[in-house]
Amino acid sequence: MRRLRVAIGAVAGVTGGPATYAVELVRALATLESAFDSRLDLTVLTDRADLFGGLPGVEVVELPLGSAWSQPWWDNVAVPRALRRLGADVYHGTKNALPLVGGGDVPRTVVTIHDLAVYAEPETFSWAQRLQLRVHLRHAGRSADRVICVSQHAAGDVVERLGVPRERITVVPHGIGAAFRPLAGGAARTVVRQEYGVGPAGFLLAYVGTAQPRKRIEVAVAAASRLVDEGLPVTLAIAGRRRPGYAPDFLERPPPFVRVVGEVPSEQLVALLGAADVMVSPSTYEGFGLTFAEAMACGCPVVGVAVTSVPEVVGEGGILVERSDPELVADAIGSLLRDPALRARTVAAARARAAALSWEEAARRTAEVYRAAAAG
Repeated sequence: MRRLRVAIGAVAGVTGGPATYAVELVRALATLESAFDSRLDLTVLTDRADLFGGLPGVEVVELPLGSAWSQPWWDNVAVPRALRRLGADVYHGTKNALPLVGGGDVPRTVVTIHDLAVYAEPETFSWAQRLQLRVHLRHAGRSADRVICVSQHAAGDVVERLGVPRERITVVPHGIGAAFRPLAGGAARTVVRQEYGVGPAGFLLAYVGTAQPRKRIEVAVAAASRLVDEGLPVTLAIAGRRRPGYAPDFLERPPPFVRVVGEVPSEQLVALLGAADVMVSPSTYEGFGLTFAEAMACGCPVVGVAVTSVPEVVGEGGILVERSDPELVADAIGSLLRDPALRARTVAAARARAAALSWEEAARRTAEVYRAAAAG
């Protein structure tokens, strides 16, 4: 059987869920190929070649990306140029896009569509982002031989909003990186808390991936404020990169109980999640909700909103409220902080749910999508 030549477009220099997805998926595909001979020859087209170095059997082609605003050039000029040289059988765009022109140099295409937030909450995007995303999402959904969605909710959205036939869509949930695991012992948690000036209880973490309007961070801040007013001493740390131009007052001039941590390396993030009593994310739209899954893997129960993909990702590993409302979110956080037995049960459920999410399984299912696309 002839080996299948697959080119993977992986924008990894801009922190966020799609970047994590691209890096972890390629690493898992390389391991899959090495261990099981899945008959794939992999070439990664990426703006961060250093993140893919040393992977067995993977060719890496660096395509520089100056900034997030250069993404249309990357997808529509740099990638087609590279594909013309490679002669791949399948091209996989891992971040919502396929080349608008020049993609015909690859016989078959696969695209991963992470979410359609730009359709569901257009007011949270600039006009330029709305135009770019809508053009590329519609083209990718309609032209791809196979579409990968990261949740059942995302798949339903793609069918409804883009008109993609359900039979062309495969749902492949994210996995969780091996680094995301509970801290070893109470002493380690205490050390991390002391670094952030947090006492023995009441440490909340708003882990947002990318701070932007639809994450509703202001609801988490208002919920923490209610708890402080009720006499429950809490500290809320906000971790994640900021979308350019996003500068609300609660981040620029945070109240005394808020620590703005910003973007942190993975090892520091794991420590924060392991030390936190609750991870709170009042987000109103998630294609998957990787921040929830990573928190649960670290033994941190979550509080979120029962919308979009969040219920299917969280399961019993947290408390989900009806809407993104400070009072509801504060009540959910308070129940976990005040009831040790409830928190213990939720932590156990969180770890069990997270254990079911594997990048190895995601790689297996993605390799099957490649073969299906190649078969036409």
